[in-house]
Amino acid sequence: MKSCMPDYPTGVIEGFYGKPWTNSERFLLFDWLHTCGLNTYIYAPKDDLKHRAAWRELYSASESKTISSLIRASKQRGICFCYAIAPGLDMRFSADSDHAALRNKLAQVVKMGCRSFALLFDDIPARLAPHDRKRFGSQASAQAATANGIYEWLDRHATGSRLFFCPTIYCGAMAHPNVAQSDYLRDLGNKLHPSIKVFWTGPDIVSGEISVDSIRELRSVLRRRPVLWDNLYANDYDMRRLHTGPYAGRPPALKTETDGILLNPNCQFHANFVPVHSFASWLRAPTSTNLQPAWNRAIRTWLAQFQIRQPHKISFQALHLFCDFLYLPTGPGPGATQYLDDLQILLRTPPGHWTGQYERFKRSSRLVLSLFESLLHIENRDLLHSLYAHAWELKERVLLLQTWANWRKTNPAPTERFTPAEFSPALLQRSTCAELDRLIEKILTRPQQERVRKVNSRRSSSAF
Repeated sequence: MKSCMPDYPTGVIEGFYGKPWTNSERFLLFDWLHTCGLNTYIYAPKDDLKHRAAWRELYSASESKTISSLIRASKQRGICFCYAIAPGLDMRFSADSDHAALRNKLAQVVKMGCRSFALLFDDIPARLAPHDRKRFGSQASAQAATANGIYEWLDRHATGSRLFFCPTIYCGAMAHPNVAQSDYLRDLGNKLHPSIKVFWTGPDIVSGEISVDSIRELRSVLRRRPVLWDNLYANDYDMRRLHTGPYAGRPPALKTETDGILLNPNCQFHANFVPVHSFASWLRAPTSTNLQPAWNRAIRTWLAQFQIRQPHKISFQALHLFCDFLYLPTGPGPGATQYLDDLQILLRTPPGHWTGQYERFKRSSRLVLSLFESLLHIENRDLLHSLYAHAWELKERVLLLQTWANWRKTNPAPTERFTPAEFSPALLQRSTCAELDRLIEKILTRPQQERVRKVNSRRSSSAF
């Protein structure tokens, strides 16, 4: 089967949970990809009903028109459009009717002009129904047989097609006992047609780093180079996050060890300008690991998108610091880290000894507050709303800290408490989910024996 896709696909997977992007946003994404020299877009929004939950249902006339317009627009910009379908929630692998439904759905998209497809079995129960197990023996065998059947069908009915495959075990942390000894991955490697491209997210679902050695180990098991489905910028697992840092934690040698790299980025479309451009710069750099210059250029280019009514203005320094606070899932950027370090010093040092840290704290606080004030006046309201919640949350905390610092400078009595009239401590109380996160962190970091011992100790003390 000759591929219509580039030899090395690079671009974006719209593969997150949550509200799918609009067509206008996708058209703009195609412009970004074209400008950056990227070549692929994969349509896989988890909450498109007919992509996943109701995958058997054909698209209506209006829905078909929408997808057809995306295929045409991507081709006009030299971007390969790939349609993904995720039947794994309830597919009956031994039922011929379900295989027919899958072919009928793809046939509908073939008629729209699509020649690139992806079959996704991620985030589904790791088990087979009894009748499927009787026929196929294992989940990997059932999925491989389905994918091979689709591959052969596409070869006959859609000349020049390519097929991607997302396994149920799609990162190292899911492989038991490990990647090298995973029966599921070995079955896939042995049974999946060698021309089918397999997605992989790295050692974790969201991988802070992806090493060359880990990919080489996977290659030996899958018997092919994987295509990275990179969740570095994904935020659907925690919508209080937004990631605008550099494309980091990936050595340049990954480009020769993989068969493509695609970003599954932030749910908020307009927040992805810097991630997409930073990723493209990393791809173009043959050996460089200095990410800062390319990231700075991406932020400066993004700044031009913030058309603001006069006399308001957003400075490069303010936008850069905001991106530093959002940064990556591995932690804040250098500017935000410096702000936190300075704040720690202010907390434990008498105001009379505040020197450079206090001045730097004030400058950074002013940048954050000026950014929020100016954001309110930008013409592109969609851009504003993609950033608003995170900018507001940061602004509120910086305002409080600034008020606290001014109060400390008045040399209050040692017993006096900081009680700002405009801010209630109740607003800082954790949400229920945040409380659950705190308990989960304890579960993950403390040995079971220690947890039981502490519970028993509390029970014993309460008896007296």
